[in-house]
Amino acid sequence: MARTWLSIRVDLVSGRGERFWPRPRRVFAASRSHRFSRLAEAIDTAFARWDRSHLHKFELADGRIIGQPEFDDFDVEFLDADQTTLSTLSLGEQFVYEFDFGDG
Repeated sequence: MARTWLSIRVDLVSGRGERFWPRPRRVFAASRSHRFSRLAEAIDTAFARWDRSHLHKFELADGRIIGQPEFDDFDVEFLDADQTTLSTLSLGEQFVYEFDFGDG
């Protein structure tokens, strides 16, 4: 069976109170069977996030939230990033990836 690969473009829009222009960009190749938690790790690596201790969430265009159970500021139900695969995405779908720097 042929494996379907996704091409996922990630633009870094802002961070640490700054808006970036031009926006740093990375393009990822991922299988539809990869989990969102793995995509979050890849994004961290590609943008040189070294601490890996922050929490993350993805917000899809239809309002679904995919993240970590430990992210206590979710006011809505969400899907667990360790269990949800990228097959959830539709062709051309856009989403937002956010992470929490914590108090430090």
